[in-house]
Amino acid sequence: MPRGIRRYLLLTGVALCAVLSGPIAIAQASDSSLRATLNSFASKIVRDENAVHNGLIGYPQGKVKPLVRALTREVSDLHTLKGKLAHDSASSARGAKGRVDIIKGLGLIANAYGALRHDVQVAHGGPVPRKKVTAAVNTDKKGRAKLLAGLKLLS
Repeated sequence: MPRGIRRYLLLTGVALCAVLSGPIAIAQASDSSLRATLNSFASKIVRDENAVHNGLIGYPQGKVKPLVRALTREVSDLHTLKGKLAHDSASSARGAKGRVDIIKGLGLIANAYGALRHDVQVAHGGPVPRKKVTAAVNTDKKGRAKLLAGLKLLS
């Protein structure tokens, strides 16, 4: 995996962690169930992102399994969070729009990580084709933009 792409994925993962653990804590009293759900997953997402980070560091040395395992766990946790948010109801129109944006963003990020996991498995420790990495990064960017927009509406 090219170093620039790996670095980008790491930085966006850190941004996701900061977003999930930051603005939600200072949000207003309405839509508290959505914020509580997000906060309950914040530490899990941070651990997942750290595991992905460590997996990306080891990947160029041929350590495929830790990265695949970390991506699998991250995708699973993102889908679980998405499902829990889908069952929470918003108490305001702003909260409802934020919830929809967050759910869409989480889905896109999970899809990007899932595609990257698949590409890493297919490459068997070799380089992932640039086209596939670019597609995963672009999907990830769209997801993070949606996620940020939704979090801003909840804060």
